[in-house]
Amino acid sequence: MPTQVRLFVSAGPELEPAREMLGRALADLPVNVGWVIKRTPDVDSVAECHLFLLMFGSDIWAPVGLELFWARRTEKPILAYRSARARTPAGQVFVQANSDLEWTGFADLGALRRAFVRDVGRFLLRHGERYGVTLTEMQSLTGYIQGLDQTPHVPLPAKATGAAGGGVILAPGKDEPPGARVIGEA
Repeated sequence: MPTQVRLFVSAGPELEPAREMLGRALADLPVNVGWVIKRTPDVDSVAECHLFLLMFGSDIWAPVGLELFWARRTEKPILAYRSARARTPAGQVFVQANSDLEWTGFADLGALRRAFVRDVGRFLLRHGERYGVTLTEMQSLTGYIQGLDQTPHVPLPAKATGAAGGGVILAPGKDEPPGARVIGEA
């Protein structure tokens, strides 16, 4: 039976709109995969995730450093993104202290979305059997990833409106877990 992908998103409050946009990007992927998304400050969920996502803006926020520590300690695959914004002195130290990460820079939400979807798509292509990705879906996903450079600029929303505490994205036809509720539809 396919496993839902468990994603942990570690980011400070300044990147709340980016978190929401990435959740929507997952829902747009051309695959029939369920996602369980946990986020800062749920440090205990880091050990349970399959993929750890670190988004960094201009400053370090607690407990992002601790979450990264646990992701490394539990040997999770880490996707690390940092904005092109000027950093605070503490932010500069954090980036330098973690220079061994394969940071992907982004100037706007469109660039972040493209990089994230490309990385998550490659993750699914490598681990497709575990998550029940079919051969047809792999072909669709490959084409989707190749078309990412055509994605237009996505302006930063004024405020986040989605799943503030994380969420579950279900593939079409999947049963909802107990207590699930729809927070928005396309």
